[in-house]
Amino acid sequence: MAVRTTGSIWSSPTEPSHLQAFRLRGGTRGCLLMHGFAGTPPEVRELAEHLASRGYDVMAPVFAGHGLTPEAMARTRWRDWARTAEQSLASLQGDCGSVFVAGQSLGGSMALHLAANHSGIRGVVAMGAMGSPRFFRDWRLRMLRGLKYLVRWHVPGDDVDLGDREAVLTLHSYARRPTVCIESLLQFLRILEDELPRVRVPTLVLHGRHDRTVATENAPFILERLGSTDKTLRWFERSGHAITVDLEKDRLNQDVARWLDAH
Repeated sequence: MAVRTTGSIWSSPTEPSHLQAFRLRGGTRGCLLMHGFAGTPPEVRELAEHLASRGYDVMAPVFAGHGLTPEAMARTRWRDWARTAEQSLASLQGDCGSVFVAGQSLGGSMALHLAANHSGIRGVVAMGAMGSPRFFRDWRLRMLRGLKYLVRWHVPGDDVDLGDREAVLTLHSYARRPTVCIESLLQFLRILEDELPRVRVPTLVLHGRHDRTVATENAPFILERLGSTDKTLRWFERSGHAITVDLEKDRLNQDVARWLDAH
């Protein structure tokens, strides 16, 4: 199923107002909930609404360069995305005595990065997260240092790994991604791989068994390297990469809420 059109900015139709950061003030416990690489907050909206209904103050920021144009993203690097996460964390911690960090894909990796470098975080939920660049096996990635000057954009294929193929319409991501940002993402993952043993807070790792975007090897790798003694891996057997919108999203919402409640 192809939803991308030639020359389009987004991989599915959208309105600019739909792509903004949001906050749902449902209670006094905070949860920072972050979207994926080249993605936007709508991919975590249903989870945010479920958590807010269970008494959580949920903040879903937009990473720097996201939610605008691919050209805007091309002017950013991983430290800019991390700065968005750190500023959002500081804001939420200013209002809530207890704060969790969570995210999908890049958002899950960024949640782990925050937990490795910032105190006062109650726990981490990493969904479809990347833990190392070693699991990206495309040979062209090894040539990005020079290739990025010749090939400015990467256009993902139309192959959908979601069990619910219509769910791709809820994923408002760039239809083309700057190669300089892919290079920066890999640099970030090299750093994160070394940081994982410093994550000592409770961590829930969730991954779709049919994920073809972020290799499933990432999930047990993250679990093994974590410094936390309270760590859990749960698989979603019918889901692809974007487990927050796929066939088992209702179970995911319930699992995340129960885990947060227990911690």
